[in-house]
Amino acid sequence: MAKRRILRLLILLLSTPLITISRWIESSSSGTFSADLERCLNTVDKFSGSVPLPFVATLIEAEDHRSVYHLGVDPIAMLRAIWIRIVSGRVQGASTIEQQFVRVVTERYERTAARKIREQLLAIALARHRPKNSVASAYLAIAFYGSGCIGLEGMKAQFGAQLHSPCERQVLLFISQLKYPRPLRPSTNWQAKINRRCEAILARRRRSELQRTLDSQPVLLPPSESGGELI
Repeated sequence: MAKRRILRLLILLLSTPLITISRWIESSSSGTFSADLERCLNTVDKFSGSVPLPFVATLIEAEDHRSVYHLGVDPIAMLRAIWIRIVSGRVQGASTIEQQFVRVVTERYERTAARKIREQLLAIALARHRPKNSVASAYLAIAFYGSGCIGLEGMKAQFGAQLHSPCERQVLLFISQLKYPRPLRPSTNWQAKINRRCEAILARRRRSELQRTLDSQPVLLPPSESGGELI
């Protein structure tokens, strides 16, 4: 529990500059920032609760496992991505669900620092006004899953109108398509990527379950020097 409190505090401290700027822009801006934030809020309100919880929970595990700790941006993921880029030259994602949602709603995909910072500021503002599960549900309702499968209509086409029929494996496979969208003609290489993604999500889930189990265990105090128990 102490580790979680420290993690939450660390993320808050690292995020404070962006949070401060986001609040200032929201309070003083009447231009495109406010318009885009309004679009995001309206989209969340439109699709909030439209996707069942198993999809939402799996999305958070797969794309944003520190979601409960951050306020729209994950500075730890950002620092990790920067380090990996410096050390190995590989590009690794660090976007939270709020950021991914903002990107889809605003249709801003340009690879510039200005766009990325603006996206982060909007994500923080969005997280101030709407619950995380509502944002996650709305994101799934508009996301791209591959050829011929977009948003809520694509999900219903695959799983039925109520979205209550899929098993755990089907949910994992479907959420994995956010990272590896299904091509028009799926290849064995694509299927291998999807399977590896599912295993990675399951491994993270098992680690989280183990940590929750350990956190719930009572703390056993050592016996006193006199041989009695500490009260």
